[in-house]
Amino acid sequence: MKFEVINAQDNEYAVVIFAAGCAVVGLLAVAGDLALYSIRGESLLGLKHGLKQTPILCVAWAGGALIFGYLGQMIHIFQASVLACATVGTAWPIVFKRVIEKASETEMEQKVSEEERS
Repeated sequence: MKFEVINAQDNEYAVVIFAAGCAVVGLLAVAGDLALYSIRGESLLGLKHGLKQTPILCVAWAGGALIFGYLGQMIHIFQASVLACATVGTAWPIVFKRVIEKASETEMEQKVSEEERS
């Protein structure tokens, strides 16, 4: 495995490769959390595992990581690297929440400044 930055100029599939890697890491994160839950009875990611919930969690977590990794790569939030892929795959819900909070704060600041002008 080579630890190097892949960019769209060198590889036309860089964005897709990065997003797929994020999804795979997301699946591994849920599988590792399931193993921990099976051994210790607690979830490190705060997930509720069960016979019906775990497959849904796998699909949702991997899908979210894929979408967030793809969009993040398209708008140049992340550099396509193994470390960024692992970070997005495991921590995308936290990063997504922070992005939404930041966008909400910016929107509120714009509304307040518009009200002050009126």
